[in-house]
Amino acid sequence: MSETIASRPLPKRPQNGLLAWEATIGYISAQYSLDAMLTIRAYPLNADEIGWGAAATWGQNGEEVYDLPTLGHALNHLWRQVDQHHVIFEHSEAIIKRPSNYADNEWLDTDTKAILERILQVTRAVYGADWLLVLLYQPVESADMRFQARLIAQGETVKIGGQGASMRDSCRDLYRNAAHQFAANSGKNLDEIL
Repeated sequence: MSETIASRPLPKRPQNGLLAWEATIGYISAQYSLDAMLTIRAYPLNADEIGWGAAATWGQNGEEVYDLPTLGHALNHLWRQVDQHHVIFEHSEAIIKRPSNYADNEWLDTDTKAILERILQVTRAVYGADWLLVLLYQPVESADMRFQARLIAQGETVKIGGQGASMRDSCRDLYRNAAHQFAANSGKNLDEIL
C-alpha cells in the first residue's frame, strides 16, 4: 500500500528583485513590525557616477548599504546584510519571496527602469552634483501611498515629491511634479534637456 503525501506547490518567485523586496518588507511588517520600510537612495558619487544606497528598517532593527554602483547591487547587498544578521523567514513557503539570486537586469521591470533612468538623467543635467533621490516603500493599507519618491536638490532648497502604488507610479508622479522645476532651473524645456 502506498502512502499519499500531501504537498502544496511553492508560491511563484516574484518576477523581479524589487517585487521580492516588496514581498519581504510586507512579510516583515505582518510578522514582526508594522513600521517595516525599504529606503532606496541615488546620489552623485562623482562627476560621472551615481551611487546607490538602500536600507531596510523595522522596529529597532535595520541594515543599510551605500555607495554601490547600481540599484541591483544595493538591493542585493542589502539582502545579504539582512540575511546575515537577522532571521526573517521562518517557513519555506516565505523563503521563495526573498530578494536574492536576481541577475543585474532582473531588479526592475522595463517601465520602472525607464522612468527611473529618465528622472536620473534630467536630474543630473539640471542639478549637476547637488541632488538626492529617495524612494521609500512601506506596505500601508492605502495602495496609492505605498511608494514615496522625493527629489532634494540645490542645498535642500528644492524638495519635490511623488507617490503611488508602485515605484513606477511614484516616479511618474515625481517627474510630473518636477517638470516645472526642471525647466525653471535649466532654462530649457524637458525635450531639450533629454
